[in-house]
Amino acid sequence: MNYLARSFDIGGVRIDPPLALAPMAEVTDTHYRSLIKELGGAGLVVSEFISAEGLTRKNDRSHEMLAFNDNERPVSIQIYGGDPDRMDDAAAIVEAEGVDIVDINMGCPVRKVVASGAGSGMLKDFDKAAHVVEKICRRVKIPVTVKVRKGWETDNVLPLLLRFEQIGVAAIAIHGRTRSESYTGASDWNYIAQVKRELKIPVFGNGDVKTPEDAIRMFETTGVDGVMIGRAALHNPFIFRDINAYANGTAHTLGTQDEIARRIDAMQRYLSKIEGAPNMEKWKLHKARTVVGWFSKGIPHGKDIRNGLQGIESVTDAQRLLAAALDRAAAA
Repeated sequence: MNYLARSFDIGGVRIDPPLALAPMAEVTDTHYRSLIKELGGAGLVVSEFISAEGLTRKNDRSHEMLAFNDNERPVSIQIYGGDPDRMDDAAAIVEAEGVDIVDINMGCPVRKVVASGAGSGMLKDFDKAAHVVEKICRRVKIPVTVKVRKGWETDNVLPLLLRFEQIGVAAIAIHGRTRSESYTGASDWNYIAQVKRELKIPVFGNGDVKTPEDAIRMFETTGVDGVMIGRAALHNPFIFRDINAYANGTAHTLGTQDEIARRIDAMQRYLSKIEGAPNMEKWKLHKARTVVGWFSKGIPHGKDIRNGLQGIESVTDAQRLLAAALDRAAAA
């Protein structure tokens, strides 16, 4: 069965194919999301989480994080916060930007976020979590979705998700670990399957999808409507395209030079996107080193590329480094 042929709607927003780029802090900004969409295979991309405090207090950086391009559509902007009123107002700000979906973060396990009652800290108080979601669903007209973990310390989030469904949430994304587990151990796909069986709204499964085979296995074993992928896309930005090829029976093993060439092409595309960002030289240099470092892992001579990044002083230097690496690979 080709699970990727089963597209679905989130409140009228078509998700096709049923694969999503997960929200990742300091990663899934507009540049990264648009790259993933260009490379193909992702039916939905989700922003890094944005502070409701920052948005409602008119913090410049928070508002800059709302930026998106039309080629990313459908695009979801994720917000987080512990104050129901500020979350409500932040959702309205997101809607005014013209995005397709607003997502609520109830999954982040980071201590600083949790301490403010945000992220997975919401899972400690179901009534408060439901109150936040209800206010937002009443406030905005675009679809509201929630990303959660399977609980705070135990596997107990399902009753809350059933409340969300009654309130009007359009879809759920569930990571198969508790907050206490953070990213240790295995993602509990059995619990994800239980959530899918109980809910009528679409469900994304998240956690431990590292290969195309993993994605299809998640569809098969959990029955989810969609698969959401985060960390695996850091090292293989083509994973969504690869999953589609695998599902369609068109996957083939690339030769060494072809794999190097497509990875370097992705790196160069990303560098071109960030190159034009104004007055952000330190940020651009940091992102060039970080993203090229991720994308170069797992390919021959990738270590040479990463070593070369230590000496770059600009995006242009990184582009020259990659061009030289491609020439060396072609001559090998």
